[in-house]
This record gives sequence, structure tokens and C-alpha cells, in this order.
Amino acid sequence: MEHYDVVIVGGGPAGSSAAIYTARADLETVVLDKDPHAGALGVAHVIANYPGARSDISGIELLDSMKSQAESFGARFMREKVTGLDLGDTREKTVFTASRKVFKAKAIVLATGSMGKSREIKGERELIGAGVSYCATCDAAFYKGQVVAVAGRTGEAVEESKVLSRFAEKVYLLCPTTTFAVPDEEVESLSHFPNIEMLYNKRISTINGKRKVESLSISGQDSLLEVDGVFLYLTGSAPIIDYAGGQLELVEAGCLRVDNSFSTSVPGVFAAGDVICKETKQAVIVASEGCRAALQVDKYLRGRDRVKSDYH
Repeated sequence: MEHYDVVIVGGGPAGSSAAIYTARADLETVVLDKDPHAGALGVAHVIANYPGARSDISGIELLDSMKSQAESFGARFMREKVTGLDLGDTREKTVFTASRKVFKAKAIVLATGSMGKSREIKGERELIGAGVSYCATCDAAFYKGQVVAVAGRTGEAVEESKVLSRFAEKVYLLCPTTTFAVPDEEVESLSHFPNIEMLYNKRISTINGKRKVESLSISGQDSLLEVDGVFLYLTGSAPIIDYAGGQLELVEAGCLRVDNSFSTSVPGVFAAGDVICKETKQAVIVASEGCRAALQVDKYLRGRDRVKSDYH
């Protein structure tokens, strides 16, 4: 059993940013991350809009840089999959892992993101970062003058199609059923975007391409749909919090409930990143949340009246 001041679950931009600030605050910190390549940032081929980073940096390079910075302040990173939490002890929380290692901490930061998916399309995994994307706000600019498809029936799919329409020559919005799961007026608003074509009852069976996305195979349709990229919103973006075992309160949308201090319903347990609800999902936003959560952790553990924003 290992004891720390802070255990951070998740090594993406929120978790790594939190580690920088907790370690810099001289709190013994460990980050448990099942796979740095598995998160939304880790699979991103290019991150062109992160402040201060070069425009062709990949997601994994950016994460490696964050990790190195956190390690320079004393944080530890361990390749561990968290399988459970015991939050009943008011003094120390317990974190269980798949390797059967057990970690004890005075405070926990949950930053496991929201890449949970229940179904994978054939060819999807192989072409992530080479035409397969989950964030039009992040990647739309890469498809200027090209043809793309958006798959999904959620409000997110509708809104992301509009974002893509500003860059792509043509946007196919593939609804897997006969209706979208949004109010009629939202669907009607798409009529103001002449380069968006809505196609109903269209389910992607295979994403085709060797080194990049070239076409889509649609169930029940013989001809291929030729596209340069595909954006998938088929199961939404469910926060990855199953390991919490229902011990933390959620909001109606399924995200963790937090207050203004990023504290969850259990004292000493904080959350940052895409496990909490937000309108815009961007690496710079979740990184800032990791910083703010870490400052609140320091305040909580030190018994301060206010956060201490910097350490020298």
C-alpha cells in the first residue's frame, strides 16, 4: 500500500496540469493513468490551437511535455488502471487498481475524461487521427475545402456539423435513425447551411482507408460514401466514472456534480476536465480546470482560508 497527499486519477491535460500545481505546492503527488494514448488529447494527430505550443505538435507530445514538467516538480506518474474507490474514510481515501496495488491519499482529483464508448466501428481505431475525429471544434480547420461526414443524432452532432460547414466544402450529417434527439427548431436551423446534407437511417458499418479516411460503408447501401474525414458522435461523450461505484453525486447529464471549488459531493474528492459538464471541450479549458482544482486541494489540505496561487 502506498500513501500520498494527492492521488490524481487520469493523466490527460486536466490531470497533468493538476499534478504540476500540487507537486509545486510540495504535496506528495502520484498520477495514475491507464494509457496516455487513450484519451481525447492523446489520440489527437495535431493540436494547432494550444497557447504557446507549436502549431504542428501532436496530442501525445503535448501530454509528454506536461508530464515532464510535473515530474520536474516531484510528481510521479504510474501506468495503472483504477478499478475502484473507497471514499468512506474522512482522513484517507483508498484507490484500487487492476494490478492490485492500493493507494491511500488525503485528497483525490478525478480527471478521467469522457471518451467512454459502447460501440466501435470497423476501421475506426486504425484511422483515429487520420480522418477519424470526435471534436469538430478542435479539427474542423484541417478540412478546409474537403468533404466530411458527421455521424450521430445528438445536439452535439448538429452543432458540430455547423462548425464544420464553415470550413468543409460538403458536410454529410448521418442520422442513424429517422429523427434527431433534439428539438425540431434545432434541426430546422440546419436549412440555413446549404453545404450540410442530412441523411436519415444511415449507419456506418466500416470506415475505409489505408493511411487516411477515404470512404464510408453504409449499412444497406451498396455504394460507398467518399469523404476525407468522419466525426463520430454516436454514443455521446459519457464521462468515465464507473470506477467511483456510485459514491459521488451526478448532475442530470451524467457528469460529476462539483461546486465552485471543483469539490465533489465527498469532501477531499475533487474533479476536473470532461468528467464535469461544460459547453466547450478544449484542452486549454480542462488544463485550467486541473490547475484550479489543484489550488483548491492545497487549500483543503493546508486548512487555508483562500487559495495560494503560486509557489517560489
